[in-house]
Amino acid sequence: MSDTTSTVRATPQDFAPPASIGRMRTRAAVVGVVGAVALLVVAAISKNWDLFLRSWLFSYMFWLGPTTGALCLLCLQYTTGGNWGRLGRRIWEAAAGNLWLMVVFWIPIALGLKSLYSWARYATEADAVKDLGQKAIYYLNVKGFWIRGLAFFLVWEIIRRILVSWSKKEEAGQTTPQKFVAIQNLSGFGIVFYAAAITFLSIDLTMSLDPKWWSTVWGMLFMVGQVLTTFCFTLWLLVKLSPTEPVSKVFKTEYLHDFGKLMFAFVVLWAYLSFSQWIIIWSGNLQNEIGFYLNRLNSGWQYFGTILIFAHFVFPFALLLSRNTKRSTSRITKIALFVMFMRLVDLFWTTAPNFYRGYGNGTQGLKGFGLMDGLMYVLCPIAMGGIWLFFFYWNLGKRSLMPVNDPDFGQMMEAEHHG
Repeated sequence: MSDTTSTVRATPQDFAPPASIGRMRTRAAVVGVVGAVALLVVAAISKNWDLFLRSWLFSYMFWLGPTTGALCLLCLQYTTGGNWGRLGRRIWEAAAGNLWLMVVFWIPIALGLKSLYSWARYATEADAVKDLGQKAIYYLNVKGFWIRGLAFFLVWEIIRRILVSWSKKEEAGQTTPQKFVAIQNLSGFGIVFYAAAITFLSIDLTMSLDPKWWSTVWGMLFMVGQVLTTFCFTLWLLVKLSPTEPVSKVFKTEYLHDFGKLMFAFVVLWAYLSFSQWIIIWSGNLQNEIGFYLNRLNSGWQYFGTILIFAHFVFPFALLLSRNTKRSTSRITKIALFVMFMRLVDLFWTTAPNFYRGYGNGTQGLKGFGLMDGLMYVLCPIAMGGIWLFFFYWNLGKRSLMPVNDPDFGQMMEAEHHG
């Protein structure tokens, strides 16, 4: 057995990043720069800082997904193992490496709180307490927003650095199975912390857009959405790189099938949580709760809700039931890209109606969404995404694409060799 293993033993050089990653990085830079310039031009023409922040928040919530979602999956892989996870480990390390960038993108939101959030516009603390109760003192305040946000990103970055440091030592052959126990324990903590942090961060950034509304599954919806986005992005990139070395050395249809099943599971989980939230709030029929849906089921926003039901759940669910579809690179890639686009639609439906109300304090709804609004909401995710992808490919191109010195990676190679 040892002789056979030695014949297929890989080195980091065997899995060096291909030249295509450099070309992808260049294209991402072009998209980011052109998108940013176009965004600045539109922002200058519109002279509407509030509109810029609204579209920036929407875009930020999308690109935060594959960043913190990747860190969650990285922790999950270290905790549970699995060859499908080893295939995605470098991708998740590179995506989580953009945490610093998400802090930079978070700053305009933190500086523009008064433009986005009504709870930040009260003249005095007494006015805030009168309207919002004790939550204005203990939670919904500018100081708390800054402290929580910076604390979450700091702990995430510490976890990421420790995991990447271990990964580099493993690649250099400087680790032992005994030391790996500490990494597993840290990863377990990382998953629990991610669940708590993304819950509070999603409350701060999105749920507090309507400070009198609440949902007990809000954080879970964002967790599932972020992990789903990360799975879709990982699957797309692996398929894109699979025809050429070094990914072609280890990529198998079975791993594609695994990612397809996981994507299917999270599509179903997202639908389950979304329906649970709706049916509980609707059956309770409390004035402070039903406003969220009344606003989104009037004045044009109801069409987006209908689209989400069919395009975010029914169609992907029906297509991913097929085993052959999950094992077809062309079909599963198209579905992954489509689901990622529907994640954008879901976040748009989640955030935008707070600023274009069709119920309660406003009557325009989607009719108030003009040309400049549309341009900003299209250009923001493109510009932010181009910049995000540039640094992602930069991170991905620094190291081997596979954890070759992982104790179980040799078994993957041996199985492939015998196959």
